[in-house]
Amino acid sequence: MGTETHPADSEAINARAEGVGHDEDANGRPHAAGDASQPGRAASSQQPSAQQNFEFVLVTDEGSRRQVRRHAMRQYMRQRRLEGIARLGSSRVSISGWAAREPVDASLDSPGLKVKAEEADDGHEEERINTKGRTRGNALDTRRRNHTVSGHQEDVLSNKPSASDHLPSPGPGGKRDPFDSYPISISQQDHKLINHYVVIYPSMMYKLSGPNQKNPIMEIFRQFALQDRLPFQAMLAIASKHLASVEGRSESVQSLAHKIQSLQLISKQIRDTADGPHDGTIYAVATMAVIEKWSKDASIERMHFKGLALMIRKRGGMRGLRASSPFLEQVLYWVDFSCAPKAIVDASLPWTGDVPDSLPGKLQFLSPDLQLDVPTSDGEGVGDILRACEDFLAFFRCLHESEQAILKAPFRAPTEEAPRRANLFHPSSRLYSILTTLPDYDHGIRDVRFIDEYTCLACLFYLNVALCECYLHGQNFDEYMAWLDSEVKQLNPTSNPSISALMWLFLENGGYPRGECSDEGERSWFVSRMLRVAKRLEWNRQGTLWDGLRAILIRFIATQQECGLGSENLGKAEVFARQRRLNQRDDFLWDEDEMRREILGDLYRGAPVYRMSQPPIP
Repeated sequence: MGTETHPADSEAINARAEGVGHDEDANGRPHAAGDASQPGRAASSQQPSAQQNFEFVLVTDEGSRRQVRRHAMRQYMRQRRLEGIARLGSSRVSISGWAAREPVDASLDSPGLKVKAEEADDGHEEERINTKGRTRGNALDTRRRNHTVSGHQEDVLSNKPSASDHLPSPGPGGKRDPFDSYPISISQQDHKLINHYVVIYPSMMYKLSGPNQKNPIMEIFRQFALQDRLPFQAMLAIASKHLASVEGRSESVQSLAHKIQSLQLISKQIRDTADGPHDGTIYAVATMAVIEKWSKDASIERMHFKGLALMIRKRGGMRGLRASSPFLEQVLYWVDFSCAPKAIVDASLPWTGDVPDSLPGKLQFLSPDLQLDVPTSDGEGVGDILRACEDFLAFFRCLHESEQAILKAPFRAPTEEAPRRANLFHPSSRLYSILTTLPDYDHGIRDVRFIDEYTCLACLFYLNVALCECYLHGQNFDEYMAWLDSEVKQLNPTSNPSISALMWLFLENGGYPRGECSDEGERSWFVSRMLRVAKRLEWNRQGTLWDGLRAILIRFIATQQECGLGSENLGKAEVFARQRRLNQRDDFLWDEDEMRREILGDLYRGAPVYRMSQPPIP
């Protein structure tokens, strides 16, 4: 029997925990590579040390720890791939007594036949997992027993009931879906994708794994995937795509097959449905857009978003979706926030089902009656982009002017008896840390950290839109911040939740505190519109405009909390902060015409010319 080395000092112990070179025995249990307690290890332990598969590494800093973890994960995934290739090769060895497999019909109307073919290829994996629950008619057991197949076993392999079967058997599918709740039959490999989609995917991609955090992926699985064949197939497509990337591949045979089947089902559903797209169809198209975003194919992603906009318009726009299917509306905004800049279609998501679309009338800092005078030669959609640019500039102008008006307004002098007011957005607060420090972690998909950047800016827009409306309506923004701070603490009492978890706090009630009366979706729609404009600045001037925009949004919130703007409970700290802020130069945020030029690029036509859509009411 081999012995393990037990370092005495704690750093060596940590190094061993962070080290590499752990393998798995035949039963899947991990053990040290130098352990000779397993069969076949004694011989390998006598080989030269250069051939051994382990190394003790002393790590003393966080950078080395991350490097060791990455190396260990690469070694582990490489070993898994080699084992998978070996299993696949051994399961396809020709066996005497096996009848030639008939060609499988790959039509969409016969998914069960495809499942049989996959189960035959994956039989070795099922045999390892379900050894006790497997019948003796399994083909791989037959191969291990001198390649003899009885007549009854041949019936099992061909999925034909034998004469001795008196009771119907659910087959392997009965173990995976005993209550027949899945809309299609799936193989063992596809069954693993469900757990990956519900548990691993949200945890790796969005860090939505806390016990108190909302897992929208689970809700998507319940409300969409389990209800119809198309969204279920789309779920398998995105899960297999993420799994392939986790394993170090851009695509796999499984992910490509599910993607093709999903696209075929989408085409069939659109062709056969006359009463407008269903929720599952809209979700499936949004899922295809996410997959293409991961593939960095902006042209195909744009095509999916174009089709998505048409479907939304047929459902009455985002306002109609909020009334009929509020959770689908939230999912669509989630997908829209992460859309690549080159894949954006139009200036915003359709608000109504009308053509041309109309703007919401409840946003006080917009002027829906004012329309730009755009030459018809500029092409369709240019007017919407120009109007979105002006809405973007008008919002920041309104927020800046409201802040300056409250700063310069007289206020009640603080008293000694007044309770001390809490500043919930300072550099040491959790909310400030979440919005200013985005951790770099393994999403499972390479080079998708930009999704967190977009999500962070969407959260900042939610906060600033709420702040602007509080200024305009004379409300206390401290109450909004207190609600958000308490929600963040409930999500994770000990550490900061992810930026995606924070975003879902805004999405759940359209940007309003939970339990309060919300709007018809105007706030979320406007955040999406502003984020689309901001993405046009992402790479301008080497990203300095993008960083500057985020700093401005953070400064608006920090100024309100530091100076207590809109609050009646002022102390000496708030008074000093106001005086310091007033002593600073009152420079505007930017030169508007220069910012307009940066946003519009080739579409820039100079200062806008407005015309009234209706004559003014006397």
